[in-house]
Amino acid sequence: MTAERLRRLLEDAEQARADAVEANARASELHRRHVARVDHLNGRVESAESDAAILREHVAECETALKESAAEVGALREELDVARRAAVVPMALLLRDGAPHSVHASVQAAKDHAATLGANPSGWTAPGLVGGTPTGWSIMPFRRNGAVS
Repeated sequence: MTAERLRRLLEDAEQARADAVEANARASELHRRHVARVDHLNGRVESAESDAAILREHVAECETALKESAAEVGALREELDVARRAAVVPMALLLRDGAPHSVHASVQAAKDHAATLGANPSGWTAPGLVGGTPTGWSIMPFRRNGAVS
């Protein structure tokens, strides 16, 4: 082996060592970045799992509130149906000499009440007028929504 060949081999070996040190440094930096990225992603996963647990709780609360609201709506619908059925039966305003006397659940209830006060139970006719003023007992039927029957 010649001195020149030995020198080149030593230079190549030195260059290979330098390349290996550089490659090792790059590999170490890439490994450090990889570990940092994995740590970051693990943190995001933990945060997402925590957020998901909180959201599941909120969804459960919303579902419970929705069920309660649906039950309340059902009860209110029933109440509305009862009120609508009751509104079909006309109520009655009992008038005496043209002035309001009392309000009753039905025309018959108004007639019955007036009979206890001396009105003729079978003689319901249009009230008379004396000097332009109504006289006697009269009934004005109306519905609960304000419409006159």
